[in-house]
Amino acid sequence: MSTWEDTVSAALVGVRTRPVTTDDVDPVIGAHLPTTSTDPVVTTLTIAALTAVAHQSLGPESVVAEPIPPAPADPRPPMSALAAAYVHRALDLTPRLADWCLNLLGRSTVAPPSTLLPALLARTSREVDIRETVARIVGPRGHWLAQYAPELGAVLPTATSAAQLDDSAWTHGQPAERRGYLAALRERDPHAALDLLGQTWTAETGDDRELLITALRPNLSPYDEAFLEAALDDRRKAVRTAAAGLLVTLAGSVLQDRLFHAAASCLHVGRTRFRGQHIAITLPAEPDVALARDGIALKAPRGAGIGAFVLSQLISRVPPHRWEAHFSMTPDTIVGAIDPAEAGLVAALCTAAVTHRDRRWATALLAHPAATPDIIAVADETHVVDAFPTLPGALKVPALRAYPGVWPDALCRSAVRMLQAELSGSRFITPPAVQIIALMATGLPATDGWRQSVEAMRESAPIATTQFATLSEALRIRSVLEKELT
Repeated sequence: MSTWEDTVSAALVGVRTRPVTTDDVDPVIGAHLPTTSTDPVVTTLTIAALTAVAHQSLGPESVVAEPIPPAPADPRPPMSALAAAYVHRALDLTPRLADWCLNLLGRSTVAPPSTLLPALLARTSREVDIRETVARIVGPRGHWLAQYAPELGAVLPTATSAAQLDDSAWTHGQPAERRGYLAALRERDPHAALDLLGQTWTAETGDDRELLITALRPNLSPYDEAFLEAALDDRRKAVRTAAAGLLVTLAGSVLQDRLFHAAASCLHVGRTRFRGQHIAITLPAEPDVALARDGIALKAPRGAGIGAFVLSQLISRVPPHRWEAHFSMTPDTIVGAIDPAEAGLVAALCTAAVTHRDRRWATALLAHPAATPDIIAVADETHVVDAFPTLPGALKVPALRAYPGVWPDALCRSAVRMLQAELSGSRFITPPAVQIIALMATGLPATDGWRQSVEAMRESAPIATTQFATLSEALRIRSVLEKELT
Protein backbone atom coordinates (compact mmCIF):
# COMPACT_ATOMS: atom_id res chain seq x y z
CA MET A 1 0.00 0.00 0.00
CA SER A 2 1.09 3.61 -0.58
CA THR A 3 1.64 6.13 2.17
CA TRP A 4 -1.60 7.83 1.21
CA GLU A 5 -3.58 4.59 1.41
CA ASP A 6 -1.94 3.73 4.78
CA THR A 7 -2.89 7.14 6.11
CA VAL A 8 -6.49 6.87 4.93
CA SER A 9 -6.75 3.39 6.46
CA ALA A 10 -5.40 4.60 9.78
CA ALA A 11 -7.85 7.47 9.80
CA LEU A 12 -10.71 5.01 9.32
CA VAL A 13 -9.81 2.25 11.80
CA GLY A 14 -7.61 4.14 14.29
CA VAL A 15 -3.88 4.54 14.75
CA ARG A 16 -3.69 1.86 17.45
CA THR A 17 -5.05 -0.79 15.06
CA ARG A 18 -3.25 0.47 11.96
CA PRO A 19 -0.21 2.56 13.01
CA VAL A 20 1.46 4.85 10.51
CA THR A 21 5.25 5.05 10.40
CA THR A 22 7.47 7.64 8.82
CA ASP A 23 9.73 5.06 7.17
CA ASP A 24 8.06 5.15 3.74
CA VAL A 25 7.05 8.81 3.73
CA ASP A 26 8.18 10.84 0.73
CA PRO A 27 11.36 12.73 1.66
CA VAL A 28 9.77 16.04 0.73
CA ILE A 29 6.92 15.39 3.20
CA GLY A 30 9.26 13.85 5.76
CA ALA A 31 11.28 17.06 5.86
CA HIS A 32 8.23 18.87 7.22
CA LEU A 33 7.26 16.34 9.91
CA PRO A 34 7.86 17.26 13.56
CA THR A 35 10.89 15.48 15.06
CA THR A 36 9.98 15.96 18.74
CA SER A 37 6.41 14.58 18.86
CA THR A 38 5.97 10.89 19.59
CA ASP A 39 2.16 10.98 19.60
CA PRO A 40 1.05 8.70 16.70
CA VAL A 41 -2.21 10.67 16.31
CA VAL A 42 -0.31 13.92 15.69
CA THR A 43 2.08 12.17 13.32
CA THR A 44 -0.79 10.57 11.38
CA LEU A 45 -2.74 13.82 11.04
CA THR A 46 0.36 15.72 9.93
CA ILE A 47 1.23 13.11 7.33
CA ALA A 48 -2.42 13.13 6.16
CA ALA A 49 -2.46 16.89 5.79
CA LEU A 50 0.82 17.12 3.90
CA THR A 51 0.04 14.11 1.71
CA ALA A 52 -3.44 15.49 0.87
CA VAL A 53 -1.93 18.81 -0.24
CA ALA A 54 0.62 17.01 -2.41
CA HIS A 55 -2.02 14.68 -3.82
CA GLN A 56 -4.52 17.39 -4.67
CA SER A 57 -1.91 19.65 -6.23
CA LEU A 58 -1.52 17.13 -9.04
CA GLY A 59 -5.12 17.76 -10.20
CA PRO A 60 -7.77 15.16 -11.15
CA GLU A 61 -6.21 12.27 -12.99
CA SER A 62 -9.28 11.84 -15.24
CA VAL A 63 -9.04 15.33 -16.80
CA VAL A 64 -6.89 15.35 -19.92
CA ALA A 65 -6.72 18.54 -21.94
CA GLU A 66 -6.80 17.95 -25.68
CA PRO A 67 -5.96 20.87 -27.94
CA ILE A 68 -8.49 21.67 -30.63
CA PRO A 69 -7.29 21.49 -34.23
CA PRO A 70 -5.75 24.73 -35.48
CA ALA A 71 -7.83 27.04 -37.64
CA PRO A 72 -7.41 26.29 -41.34
CA ALA A 73 -5.75 28.80 -43.60
CA ASP A 74 -7.87 31.09 -45.76
CA PRO A 75 -6.41 31.33 -49.28
CA ARG A 76 -8.06 34.70 -49.94
CA PRO A 77 -6.08 37.93 -49.51
CA PRO A 78 -6.79 39.60 -46.14
CA MET A 79 -9.20 42.49 -45.77
CA SER A 80 -7.54 45.80 -44.94
CA ALA A 81 -7.79 47.17 -41.42
CA LEU A 82 -9.63 50.22 -42.74
CA ALA A 83 -12.26 48.10 -44.50
CA ALA A 84 -12.70 45.90 -41.40
CA ALA A 85 -13.34 48.95 -39.21
CA TYR A 86 -15.95 50.29 -41.62
CA VAL A 87 -17.61 46.87 -41.96
CA HIS A 88 -17.98 46.73 -38.17
CA ARG A 89 -19.70 50.11 -38.21
CA ALA A 90 -21.91 49.25 -41.20
CA LEU A 91 -23.21 46.13 -39.48
CA ASP A 92 -24.25 48.18 -36.45
CA LEU A 93 -25.53 51.41 -38.01
CA THR A 94 -28.87 50.42 -39.64
CA PRO A 95 -30.43 47.11 -40.74
CA ARG A 96 -30.63 48.24 -44.36
CA LEU A 97 -26.97 49.24 -44.44
CA ALA A 98 -26.05 45.95 -42.77
CA ASP A 99 -27.82 44.04 -45.55
CA TRP A 100 -26.04 46.15 -48.16
CA CYS A 101 -22.69 45.47 -46.49
CA LEU A 102 -23.28 41.70 -46.34
CA ASN A 103 -24.17 41.62 -50.02
CA LEU A 104 -21.00 43.54 -50.84
CA LEU A 105 -18.89 41.18 -48.70
CA GLY A 106 -20.54 38.21 -50.37
CA ARG A 107 -19.27 39.41 -53.75
CA SER A 108 -15.84 40.35 -52.44
CA THR A 109 -12.75 38.14 -52.74
CA VAL A 110 -11.02 39.15 -49.50
CA ALA A 111 -10.89 37.31 -46.19
CA PRO A 112 -12.34 39.14 -43.16
CA PRO A 113 -10.09 39.38 -40.10
CA SER A 114 -10.62 37.00 -37.18
CA THR A 115 -12.02 39.86 -35.06
CA LEU A 116 -14.92 40.24 -37.49
CA LEU A 117 -15.91 36.56 -37.61
CA PRO A 118 -17.85 36.37 -34.28
CA ALA A 119 -20.13 39.28 -35.23
CA LEU A 120 -20.84 37.79 -38.65
CA LEU A 121 -21.52 34.31 -37.30
CA ALA A 122 -23.76 35.53 -34.46
CA ARG A 123 -26.11 37.21 -36.97
CA THR A 124 -26.94 33.84 -38.57
CA SER A 125 -28.70 32.63 -35.42
CA ARG A 126 -31.61 35.02 -35.98
CA GLU A 127 -31.47 35.91 -39.70
CA VAL A 128 -32.23 32.97 -41.95
CA ASP A 129 -31.88 34.85 -45.23
CA ILE A 130 -28.23 35.77 -44.71
CA ARG A 131 -26.86 32.34 -43.79
CA GLU A 132 -25.64 31.34 -47.22
CA THR A 133 -24.05 34.75 -47.76
CA VAL A 134 -22.30 34.68 -44.38
CA ALA A 135 -21.06 31.14 -45.05
CA ARG A 136 -19.25 32.47 -48.14
CA ILE A 137 -17.93 35.53 -46.33
CA VAL A 138 -16.40 33.81 -43.29
CA GLY A 139 -14.64 31.12 -45.32
CA PRO A 140 -12.88 28.10 -43.79
CA ARG A 141 -11.82 29.94 -40.62
CA GLY A 142 -15.39 31.01 -39.96
CA HIS A 143 -16.67 27.45 -40.34
CA TRP A 144 -13.95 26.30 -37.95
CA LEU A 145 -14.94 28.95 -35.37
CA ALA A 146 -18.64 28.08 -35.69
CA GLN A 147 -17.77 24.47 -34.83
CA TYR A 148 -15.64 25.20 -31.78
CA ALA A 149 -17.52 28.23 -30.40
CA PRO A 150 -21.13 27.02 -29.99
CA GLU A 151 -21.89 30.01 -27.78
CA LEU A 152 -22.06 32.14 -30.95
CA GLY A 153 -25.17 30.20 -32.01
CA ALA A 154 -24.00 30.21 -35.62
CA VAL A 155 -26.22 28.45 -38.17
CA LEU A 156 -24.37 27.87 -41.43
CA PRO A 157 -25.83 25.83 -44.30
CA THR A 158 -23.92 22.73 -45.27
CA ALA A 159 -23.73 21.91 -48.96
CA THR A 160 -24.79 18.35 -49.72
CA SER A 161 -23.43 17.16 -53.01
CA ALA A 162 -24.68 14.15 -54.91
CA ALA A 163 -21.66 12.16 -53.78
CA GLN A 164 -22.43 12.94 -50.11
CA LEU A 165 -26.01 11.64 -50.07
CA ASP A 166 -26.36 8.99 -47.39
CA ASP A 167 -29.32 6.68 -47.85
CA SER A 168 -29.50 6.06 -44.09
CA ALA A 169 -30.62 9.68 -43.64
CA TRP A 170 -33.77 8.79 -45.58
CA THR A 171 -34.40 5.37 -44.10
CA HIS A 172 -33.51 6.06 -40.45
CA GLY A 173 -33.16 9.83 -40.08
CA GLN A 174 -35.30 12.30 -38.19
CA PRO A 175 -38.00 14.15 -40.21
CA ALA A 176 -35.76 17.18 -40.86
CA GLU A 177 -32.91 14.92 -42.00
CA ARG A 178 -35.21 13.01 -44.33
CA ARG A 179 -36.50 16.22 -45.84
CA GLY A 180 -32.92 17.44 -46.30
CA TYR A 181 -32.04 14.21 -48.09
CA LEU A 182 -35.11 14.49 -50.33
CA ALA A 183 -34.36 18.16 -51.11
CA ALA A 184 -30.76 17.33 -52.08
CA LEU A 185 -31.95 14.48 -54.29
CA ARG A 186 -34.55 16.79 -55.82
CA GLU A 187 -31.78 19.16 -56.91
CA ARG A 188 -29.77 16.31 -58.45
CA ASP A 189 -32.54 14.20 -59.96
CA PRO A 190 -36.09 15.64 -59.66
CA HIS A 191 -37.81 12.52 -61.02
CA ALA A 192 -35.91 10.21 -58.67
CA ALA A 193 -36.90 12.35 -55.69
CA LEU A 194 -40.58 12.16 -56.59
CA ASP A 195 -40.36 8.40 -57.16
CA LEU A 196 -38.68 7.93 -53.78
CA LEU A 197 -41.35 9.96 -52.00
CA GLY A 198 -44.08 8.05 -53.82
CA GLN A 199 -42.72 4.73 -52.54
CA THR A 200 -43.24 5.66 -48.89
CA TRP A 201 -46.03 8.24 -49.18
CA THR A 202 -48.91 6.11 -47.92
CA ALA A 203 -46.87 4.95 -44.93
CA GLU A 204 -45.79 8.45 -43.85
CA THR A 205 -47.43 10.19 -40.91
CA GLY A 206 -49.48 13.32 -41.51
CA ASP A 207 -46.74 15.51 -40.03
CA ASP A 208 -44.12 13.92 -42.28
CA ARG A 209 -46.27 14.21 -45.41
CA GLU A 210 -46.80 17.89 -44.66
CA LEU A 211 -43.03 18.40 -44.28
CA LEU A 212 -41.83 16.25 -47.18
CA ILE A 213 -44.17 17.56 -49.87
CA THR A 214 -42.58 21.01 -49.59
CA ALA A 215 -39.31 19.55 -50.91
CA LEU A 216 -40.96 19.21 -54.33
CA ARG A 217 -41.15 22.95 -54.98
CA PRO A 218 -37.77 23.24 -56.76
CA ASN A 219 -37.69 21.90 -60.33
CA LEU A 220 -41.46 21.49 -60.51
CA SER A 221 -42.53 19.88 -63.81
CA PRO A 222 -45.49 18.06 -65.43
CA TYR A 223 -43.93 14.82 -64.15
CA ASP A 224 -45.12 15.84 -60.65
CA GLU A 225 -48.70 16.64 -61.60
CA ALA A 226 -50.29 13.20 -61.11
CA PHE A 227 -48.75 12.86 -57.64
CA LEU A 228 -49.86 16.35 -56.60
CA GLU A 229 -53.38 15.82 -57.99
CA ALA A 230 -53.68 12.72 -55.81
CA ALA A 231 -52.40 14.72 -52.81
CA LEU A 232 -55.39 17.06 -53.20
CA ASP A 233 -57.45 14.24 -51.61
CA ASP A 234 -55.07 13.76 -48.65
CA ARG A 235 -56.61 13.40 -45.19
CA ARG A 236 -54.51 16.27 -43.86
CA LYS A 237 -55.58 19.80 -44.77
CA ALA A 238 -52.04 21.22 -44.76
CA VAL A 239 -50.96 18.58 -47.30
CA ARG A 240 -53.92 19.42 -49.55
CA THR A 241 -53.11 23.13 -49.31
CA ALA A 242 -49.46 22.55 -50.14
CA ALA A 243 -50.32 20.39 -53.15
CA ALA A 244 -52.77 23.00 -54.46
CA GLY A 245 -50.17 25.72 -54.00
CA LEU A 246 -47.65 23.78 -56.07
CA LEU A 247 -50.13 23.01 -58.83
CA VAL A 248 -51.10 26.68 -59.04
CA THR A 249 -47.50 27.52 -60.04
CA LEU A 250 -47.16 24.58 -62.45
CA ALA A 251 -47.66 26.01 -65.94
CA GLY A 252 -50.43 24.29 -67.84
CA SER A 253 -51.64 22.18 -64.94
CA VAL A 254 -55.19 20.86 -64.96
CA LEU A 255 -55.81 22.69 -61.68
CA GLN A 256 -54.88 25.97 -63.35
CA ASP A 257 -57.44 25.24 -66.07
CA ARG A 258 -60.18 24.49 -63.54
CA LEU A 259 -59.54 27.72 -61.64
CA PHE A 260 -59.36 29.78 -64.83
CA HIS A 261 -62.66 28.51 -66.19
CA ALA A 262 -64.35 29.07 -62.82
CA ALA A 263 -63.06 32.67 -62.74
CA ALA A 264 -63.74 33.35 -66.42
CA SER A 265 -67.41 32.57 -65.97
CA CYS A 266 -67.62 35.59 -63.65
CA LEU A 267 -65.82 38.16 -65.82
CA HIS A 268 -66.83 39.58 -69.17
CA VAL A 269 -66.28 42.73 -71.21
CA GLY A 270 -69.09 45.26 -71.05
CA ARG A 271 -69.52 48.66 -72.62
CA THR A 272 -70.89 51.85 -71.13
CA ARG A 273 -71.83 55.11 -72.78
CA PHE A 274 -69.29 57.17 -70.89
CA ARG A 275 -66.39 54.79 -70.20
CA GLY A 276 -66.41 52.54 -73.23
CA GLN A 277 -65.16 49.02 -72.57
CA HIS A 278 -65.02 47.88 -68.99
CA ILE A 279 -64.60 44.60 -67.13
CA ALA A 280 -67.96 43.57 -65.69
CA ILE A 281 -68.17 41.19 -62.75
CA THR A 282 -70.86 38.65 -61.98
CA LEU A 283 -70.31 37.21 -58.53
CA PRO A 284 -71.01 33.50 -58.07
CA ALA A 285 -74.11 33.12 -55.93
CA GLU A 286 -73.28 29.61 -54.77
CA PRO A 287 -69.66 28.66 -55.41
CA ASP A 288 -69.04 25.10 -56.56
CA VAL A 289 -68.08 22.97 -53.56
CA ALA A 290 -65.60 21.15 -55.81
CA LEU A 291 -63.42 24.26 -55.65
CA ALA A 292 -62.51 23.36 -52.08
CA ARG A 293 -60.43 20.45 -53.42
CA ASP A 294 -58.37 22.96 -55.39
CA GLY A 295 -57.52 24.97 -52.29
CA ILE A 296 -60.31 27.56 -52.47
CA ALA A 297 -61.77 28.47 -49.07
CA LEU A 298 -65.58 28.49 -49.17
CA LYS A 299 -66.16 30.21 -45.84
CA ALA A 300 -65.79 33.99 -46.10
CA PRO A 301 -64.37 36.12 -43.28
CA ARG A 302 -66.81 38.13 -41.21
CA GLY A 303 -68.08 41.09 -43.19
CA ALA A 304 -67.09 39.72 -46.61
CA GLY A 305 -69.46 38.27 -49.17
CA ILE A 306 -68.84 34.67 -50.14
CA GLY A 307 -69.06 35.39 -53.88
CA ALA A 308 -66.47 38.19 -53.84
CA PHE A 309 -64.24 36.18 -51.50
CA VAL A 310 -64.22 33.11 -53.75
CA LEU A 311 -63.74 35.11 -56.96
CA SER A 312 -60.80 36.98 -55.44
CA GLN A 313 -59.12 33.67 -54.59
CA LEU A 314 -59.70 32.32 -58.09
CA ILE A 315 -58.27 35.36 -59.86
CA SER A 316 -55.27 35.56 -57.52
CA ARG A 317 -54.26 32.01 -58.54
CA VAL A 318 -54.76 32.25 -62.31
CA PRO A 319 -51.72 33.26 -64.39
CA PRO A 320 -52.70 36.77 -65.49
CA HIS A 321 -51.49 36.31 -69.06
CA ARG A 322 -54.46 33.99 -69.66
CA TRP A 323 -56.82 36.97 -69.55
CA GLU A 324 -55.19 38.44 -72.64
CA ALA A 325 -56.43 35.62 -74.91
CA HIS A 326 -59.74 35.44 -73.06
CA PHE A 327 -60.56 39.13 -73.61
CA SER A 328 -58.44 39.62 -76.76
CA MET A 329 -56.90 42.63 -75.03
CA THR A 330 -53.43 43.70 -73.82
CA PRO A 331 -52.61 43.96 -70.10
CA ASP A 332 -52.68 47.77 -70.29
CA THR A 333 -56.10 47.74 -71.94
CA ILE A 334 -57.53 45.26 -69.45
CA VAL A 335 -56.23 47.23 -66.47
CA GLY A 336 -57.60 50.43 -67.97
CA ALA A 337 -61.02 48.78 -68.31
CA ILE A 338 -61.24 47.92 -64.60
CA ASP A 339 -63.33 50.38 -62.62
CA PRO A 340 -61.32 52.32 -59.98
CA ALA A 341 -63.76 51.07 -57.34
CA GLU A 342 -62.97 47.40 -58.06
CA ALA A 343 -60.16 47.26 -55.53
CA GLY A 344 -60.74 43.55 -54.83
CA LEU A 345 -60.30 42.58 -58.47
CA VAL A 346 -57.15 44.68 -58.80
CA ALA A 347 -55.67 43.28 -55.58
CA ALA A 348 -56.29 39.72 -56.83
CA LEU A 349 -54.61 40.49 -60.15
CA CYS A 350 -51.66 42.01 -58.29
CA THR A 351 -51.31 38.84 -56.23
CA ALA A 352 -51.43 36.75 -59.40
CA ALA A 353 -48.76 38.89 -61.07
CA VAL A 354 -46.48 38.43 -58.05
CA THR A 355 -47.18 34.69 -57.69
CA HIS A 356 -46.41 34.02 -61.35
CA ARG A 357 -43.65 36.67 -61.58
CA ASP A 358 -45.36 38.31 -64.56
CA ARG A 359 -43.47 41.55 -65.18
CA ARG A 360 -45.72 42.76 -67.99
CA TRP A 361 -48.82 42.54 -65.83
CA ALA A 362 -47.15 44.01 -62.76
CA THR A 363 -46.01 46.96 -64.86
CA ALA A 364 -49.49 47.45 -66.32
CA LEU A 365 -51.12 47.30 -62.89
CA LEU A 366 -48.97 50.20 -61.67
CA ALA A 367 -51.31 52.52 -63.57
CA HIS A 368 -54.37 51.51 -61.54
CA PRO A 369 -55.11 53.57 -58.41
CA ALA A 370 -56.02 50.42 -56.44
CA ALA A 371 -52.72 48.63 -57.20
CA THR A 372 -51.04 47.01 -54.18
CA PRO A 373 -47.40 47.70 -53.19
CA ASP A 374 -46.21 44.10 -53.67
CA ILE A 375 -46.17 44.44 -57.48
CA ILE A 376 -43.33 46.98 -57.28
CA ALA A 377 -40.78 44.18 -56.82
CA VAL A 378 -41.96 42.49 -60.05
CA ALA A 379 -42.67 45.49 -62.28
CA ASP A 380 -40.20 46.80 -64.85
CA GLU A 381 -37.61 48.93 -63.04
CA THR A 382 -37.36 51.55 -65.75
CA HIS A 383 -41.12 51.99 -65.80
CA VAL A 384 -41.17 52.36 -62.01
CA VAL A 385 -38.67 55.21 -62.27
CA ASP A 386 -40.54 56.92 -65.09
CA ALA A 387 -43.92 56.54 -63.42
CA PHE A 388 -42.75 57.37 -59.88
CA PRO A 389 -44.06 60.98 -59.80
CA THR A 390 -47.55 59.80 -60.79
CA LEU A 391 -47.68 56.67 -58.65
CA PRO A 392 -50.38 56.57 -55.95
CA GLY A 393 -49.04 57.78 -52.63
CA ALA A 394 -49.30 54.30 -51.10
CA LEU A 395 -46.89 52.93 -53.74
CA LYS A 396 -44.11 55.50 -53.54
CA VAL A 397 -42.27 54.35 -50.43
CA PRO A 398 -42.62 50.65 -51.45
CA ALA A 399 -41.25 51.64 -54.88
CA LEU A 400 -38.16 53.13 -53.25
CA ARG A 401 -37.79 50.10 -51.03
CA ALA A 402 -38.17 47.56 -53.81
CA TYR A 403 -35.84 49.18 -56.35
CA PRO A 404 -32.65 47.09 -56.45
CA GLY A 405 -29.29 48.77 -56.08
CA VAL A 406 -28.49 52.46 -56.28
CA TRP A 407 -31.31 54.66 -57.56
CA PRO A 408 -31.05 56.36 -60.94
CA ASP A 409 -30.64 60.12 -60.81
CA ALA A 410 -34.30 60.76 -61.71
CA LEU A 411 -35.49 58.56 -58.85
CA CYS A 412 -33.07 60.25 -56.44
CA ARG A 413 -34.48 63.66 -57.33
CA SER A 414 -38.05 62.40 -56.95
CA ALA A 415 -37.22 60.94 -53.53
CA VAL A 416 -35.66 64.22 -52.39
CA ARG A 417 -38.73 66.19 -53.48
CA MET A 418 -40.96 63.70 -51.71
CA LEU A 419 -38.87 64.02 -48.54
CA GLN A 420 -38.84 67.81 -48.65
CA ALA A 421 -42.63 67.81 -48.98
CA GLU A 422 -42.88 65.59 -45.89
CA LEU A 423 -40.56 67.83 -43.86
CA SER A 424 -41.94 71.16 -45.02
CA GLY A 425 -43.91 73.01 -42.37
CA SER A 426 -43.88 70.10 -39.93
CA ARG A 427 -42.86 70.46 -36.30
CA PHE A 428 -42.10 66.76 -35.98
CA ILE A 429 -40.57 64.27 -38.36
CA THR A 430 -43.23 62.04 -39.90
CA PRO A 431 -43.00 58.22 -40.25
CA PRO A 432 -42.85 58.45 -44.08
CA ALA A 433 -39.94 60.90 -43.78
CA VAL A 434 -38.11 58.49 -41.46
CA GLN A 435 -38.63 55.68 -43.95
CA ILE A 436 -37.43 57.73 -46.92
CA ILE A 437 -34.24 58.81 -45.15
CA ALA A 438 -33.56 55.22 -44.11
CA LEU A 439 -33.99 54.05 -47.71
CA MET A 440 -31.65 56.79 -48.94
CA ALA A 441 -28.82 55.15 -47.00
CA THR A 442 -28.49 52.57 -49.77
CA GLY A 443 -30.45 54.27 -52.54
CA LEU A 444 -28.52 57.51 -52.99
CA PRO A 445 -25.17 57.30 -54.81
CA ALA A 446 -22.28 57.42 -52.32
CA THR A 447 -20.69 60.46 -53.97
CA ASP A 448 -19.35 63.70 -52.57
CA GLY A 449 -22.11 65.59 -54.36
CA TRP A 450 -24.91 63.66 -52.71
CA ARG A 451 -23.22 63.81 -49.32
CA GLN A 452 -23.13 67.60 -49.66
CA SER A 453 -26.83 67.57 -50.60
CA VAL A 454 -27.58 65.56 -47.47
CA GLU A 455 -25.68 68.06 -45.34
CA ALA A 456 -27.67 70.91 -46.90
CA MET A 457 -30.97 69.14 -46.15
CA ARG A 458 -29.76 68.49 -42.62
CA GLU A 459 -29.18 72.20 -42.02
CA SER A 460 -32.57 73.14 -43.42
CA ALA A 461 -34.51 70.50 -41.45
CA PRO A 462 -33.52 70.58 -37.76
CA ILE A 463 -36.37 68.19 -36.89
CA ALA A 464 -34.46 65.40 -38.70
CA THR A 465 -30.91 66.15 -37.55
CA THR A 466 -30.33 62.68 -36.12
CA GLN A 467 -31.70 60.88 -39.16
CA PHE A 468 -29.63 62.99 -41.57
CA ALA A 469 -26.49 62.42 -39.47
CA THR A 470 -27.02 58.66 -39.77
CA LEU A 471 -27.63 59.01 -43.51
CA SER A 472 -24.46 61.04 -43.97
CA GLU A 473 -22.42 58.42 -42.10
CA ALA A 474 -23.98 55.63 -44.16
CA LEU A 475 -22.94 57.34 -47.41
CA ARG A 476 -19.40 57.80 -46.08
CA ILE A 477 -19.19 54.13 -45.08
CA ARG A 478 -20.45 53.02 -48.49
CA SER A 479 -17.94 55.27 -50.25
CA VAL A 480 -15.02 53.71 -48.36
CA LEU A 481 -16.19 50.11 -48.63
CA GLU A 482 -16.95 50.36 -52.34
CA LYS A 483 -13.36 51.48 -52.91
CA GLU A 484 -11.85 48.88 -50.56
CA LEU A 485 -13.90 45.80 -51.50
CA THR A 486 -14.65 46.18 -55.21
